[in-house]
Amino acid sequence: MKRWGMVISLLIVLICAAGCGGGSSAPDGNTGTEPGQLALKQDKEQTQNADTGTRPSEEAAAGAEQPGEEPGPAQPAPRADKGSGQKEAPAGTGGAGKNSASPASEVSLWVTRDYAKSPLYNDKVALKPGDSVMDILKKNLDVNTQYGGGFVESINGLRSGYTGSDKKTRDWFYYANGIITSTGALDYKPAPGDVIWWDYHDWGGAVFTPALIGAFPEPFISGYRGQNPGTVVLTAPGCERQGHQLAEHLRNLGAKNVTVQPYNEKTVTKSEKITLVIGLWKSFAGEQFWQGVQKQRKKTGLFIELAPDYFATLDMKGEIVGRYHQNVGAITATGSGMGDPTPVWLVTGLDQPGLDRAVNLLISSPGSFKQYFGAVVSGEKVLPVPVVN
Repeated sequence: MKRWGMVISLLIVLICAAGCGGGSSAPDGNTGTEPGQLALKQDKEQTQNADTGTRPSEEAAAGAEQPGEEPGPAQPAPRADKGSGQKEAPAGTGGAGKNSASPASEVSLWVTRDYAKSPLYNDKVALKPGDSVMDILKKNLDVNTQYGGGFVESINGLRSGYTGSDKKTRDWFYYANGIITSTGALDYKPAPGDVIWWDYHDWGGAVFTPALIGAFPEPFISGYRGQNPGTVVLTAPGCERQGHQLAEHLRNLGAKNVTVQPYNEKTVTKSEKITLVIGLWKSFAGEQFWQGVQKQRKKTGLFIELAPDYFATLDMKGEIVGRYHQNVGAITATGSGMGDPTPVWLVTGLDQPGLDRAVNLLISSPGSFKQYFGAVVSGEKVLPVPVVN
C-alpha cells in the first residue's frame, strides 16, 4: 500500500537532509485528505467535526496552512491515573447511563475533552449486530445531531461551534482503536472489543491528529474497520532485544502476523503494515522522514520536540512547555491522513535509560498512558501531550 505517498510528497518541500544498549526489560474508507490540508475557515458550516468524513470542513484546501507556520509546546495539567495519568471516570460518569446491560458483545466507549485532559465517560457498553458508532453513542449518552443525524452537535451539553469566552471553534472528533476515522459515525460499524473514543477540542494546532497511543494495545490487536494487516517491528542497530520483547508482548495480547526487521527508513515509508519503530533518537534524527514529521506537526500530530540534547513537551500550538535532558523517552504515533489503517508508532529515547523506560511502559504499564495522545517519559514520570493548561 502506498499509504505514505502523501507524506513523502509533503516532505519534498521540507529540508532534505546509532545504537541501543542491551535493554531492560491510508486504506479502506480513507479520503486521502491529510489533516493539515483541511480548510480551517472561520465559518460555522466549516467547523464540522470529523465524525462524518463528508463535512464541508473536510473539503481539502491545501493552502489552508500558512507557510512556515508551525505548532508549538506547553506543560500538561496533572492527571490522576494509576502510575501516571488520568483517573478513569466511573462507569456512566458524565453520561446518561441509558445502557447498563452486560452483553457478550461490547465495545469501549470513551468521551474526553481538551485532548483528553478531562475524562467525561469511560465504560464498556453493549454492541448489537448492525450498531453504528452513532447508535452506540446515542444509547449511552445525551446526544444532539445535525445534518440528517450524521453530525454530532453536542454530547452531554458540550456543543460544537464558537463556544466559551474566547469564542474558539470547538468540535467533537472520534477515533476508532486510536485512529482518527474518515467514516461518518452513522456508517462506521465497530467490531466487538473496539475502542471508540470521542474527544472535544478546539481547532488550534493539529486538529486531525492521525493516530493516538492511548488506546493501546489497539490498533495492534483489532486494526481498523475490522481489518488488520499485521505489524512490523523495526529495530535500530543494537535494539533487537527490545524489538523482540515488544513483538512477543503483542503476540501474547492477541496481535496476529507480528514480525521483527532491522530498521530502514524506506520500510517506514512503504510499509503496508502497522509499524512500530524502536531505537535511540540519534538513530533517526538525520533522516528526511522524521525531520518531516517534526516540521509538519499540524499534519502529523506530533506534540513532542525531539532534539539531539533534549525532548520537549508541546502544547496544542506546538510551543515548548518543558525540556527534559536525561533519562527521557517518548511514545508517539502518526499516520498519512484520516482513516490510515497502518499508522507508524515511534518508541524512542534520548538516552538508554529513557528508551528502556518507554519500552517497559508498553510491556508492563500501558495504563500509565491510557487516553493520552502521546507521552514523554522523564524518569518515573509519564507526561501526556499535548500539554493543556
